[in-house]
Amino acid sequence: MTDLVLKSALLPDGRVADISIAGGVITHIGSSGSSEKTIDCRGCLCVPAAIDMHVHMRDGPQSAKEDWVTGTQSAVAGGVAAVVDQPNTVPAMDSAANFSARVAHAHETSFCHFAINGSVTETADLTGLWEAGALAFGEMFAAPSSYGSALSPETIRSALAVLGNAGALTTVHAEEVRPGEVHNLAEHAASRPVSGEAATVDLVNSLVPATARLHYCHMSGAASIARVMMRPGNSYEVAPHHLFLSWEEQSPSDTHFRMNPPLRTKTERMELWRMFESIPAIASDHAPHTTLEKTQPFSTAPSGVPGVETMMPLLMNAVFEGKISLDAVVAKTVTNPYHILGLVAPKIAVGSRADIAVYSRQPETILAEHLHSRCGWTPYEGMAGVFPLTTVVGGAPVWHNGEFSRDEPLWFAGKGKSFTAP
Repeated sequence: MTDLVLKSALLPDGRVADISIAGGVITHIGSSGSSEKTIDCRGCLCVPAAIDMHVHMRDGPQSAKEDWVTGTQSAVAGGVAAVVDQPNTVPAMDSAANFSARVAHAHETSFCHFAINGSVTETADLTGLWEAGALAFGEMFAAPSSYGSALSPETIRSALAVLGNAGALTTVHAEEVRPGEVHNLAEHAASRPVSGEAATVDLVNSLVPATARLHYCHMSGAASIARVMMRPGNSYEVAPHHLFLSWEEQSPSDTHFRMNPPLRTKTERMELWRMFESIPAIASDHAPHTTLEKTQPFSTAPSGVPGVETMMPLLMNAVFEGKISLDAVVAKTVTNPYHILGLVAPKIAVGSRADIAVYSRQPETILAEHLHSRCGWTPYEGMAGVFPLTTVVGGAPVWHNGEFSRDEPLWFAGKGKSFTAP
């Protein structure tokens, strides 16, 4: 007797087979026996469910924007089985006590596996956070953004020395911000140009010791990506909004398209598509704000957009349209992110953790009213996406046919329990 069978599933390699699951693990691929629960996957594609290595789950005083329940429901409804929460939270993840409290709350409320990063600030207890189980550190702000202040070169150098010695991964927000107010999308893009992103990557690379591991967040231009790759061992991610949206195609003063780094031109966006195969990871930078906050004047409206629920549907739609390969999407949303984070990635294979998304292959129109983020809007309104019918997390179908059921998610803790400060 198994716990769950995904019946007649189309596998990534083209075979059609039953996937048997017991104890949270795939136990057999082929003809199945009896099971407590069977889901008919006839005609549906089953792939390893994604990890989103860059989300902001808000919660606490920011619960009007998002909380762990709505944010992780959004994740599983979008084919994401694990999220990594970045630490520009309230309160900040700068102490072991704050960190442990957030982990405990996520344990009680999350619908998917999760990890939490530690803050990098002048006063953050880096050693305490590492020993408490921070998976990584950052995003470390080398430029200001919503709820994140820019760090001085001295603070960056000092923090990277400690984290490099520990073997911890540091994720970096690299931008250069020009002075002055911005009043529309074009001005916002000009105030945080790709050239400044590249220059900041150069700066951080110059401050980092050889032992440090760096991952650059939401790279928005080919020039800055080239700079990232000049240092061996660096990795980076690209956000869906920089692949699917450009500022010229939006209403100039629409704050719903304001994010950091900003949307780029269509020419710059298409350059990212031309280098798509070489991009190691895609992550949503899910950063929800309320509609009320986004109705402020452009100069004062917060930057950030929701995206954890639409990342995989947008990419899977591109797969079924023949624009990109399924293998590339799995590599960039499953295999590579898990490898960068030092974690074991799920596979459609016997013995693997059963994190599986089941896609019908039928596109639908993305509408905010059908999504689950508390913020209630999406920058992808009206675009096509292929959403999962079922998302299995640790062997449990936590999203199936439009309904949620919570199981016990895993906490992906970092490897710092054995670290001793020099």
